[in-house]
Amino acid sequence: MSENRSASRASGPPELPSDAKAATLGVAFFDFSRLAEWASSQQDEQVASFLQQFYRLAHERLAAGGARIVKLMGDAGLVVFDVERAEQAILALCELSGDGRRLALEHGLDAWLNVNVHVGPVIEGSFGPAGLERYDVIGKTVNVAARLGRRGVTLSPQAFRTLGPQGRERFEKIMQPITYRLRQG
Repeated sequence: MSENRSASRASGPPELPSDAKAATLGVAFFDFSRLAEWASSQQDEQVASFLQQFYRLAHERLAAGGARIVKLMGDAGLVVFDVERAEQAILALCELSGDGRRLALEHGLDAWLNVNVHVGPVIEGSFGPAGLERYDVIGKTVNVAARLGRRGVTLSPQAFRTLGPQGRERFEKIMQPITYRLRQG
């Protein structure tokens, strides 16, 4: 009997939050390389202090660039921004990547803050069980951003196309798959 209910739910109308809507947004993931390895040899208070400093830094840089932190989990985060402010947000993510590396080095952590950015359609809204709803974004765009994965700042072609000529100069094209990485130095 429960199999039939599951099957009918899957083929019935979608169950979405009342505020859910389709939107085209920039989506970025960030995380530190090698943090878990470093954290295993540190006191929990030292790791927590580092992350608190990083969270403050991330909020300052990204809010100034018009980006919104959707969620933080350890050293990782999910960020969104309006396409109209894409260049400003992407440049803020680049600044955060460099500042994150410097902060990590100050704490004895030789790590890169890796950032992946994609632009495309999502469903946004307040997802979660009753009483625990939180703003979130869901869709293929989120999955693409999560899988870009290179060291430093990596843009999908869709994110790269939101940049003006000066912004594009800061990136180099990488093949297989095509992405654009912030030039180092």
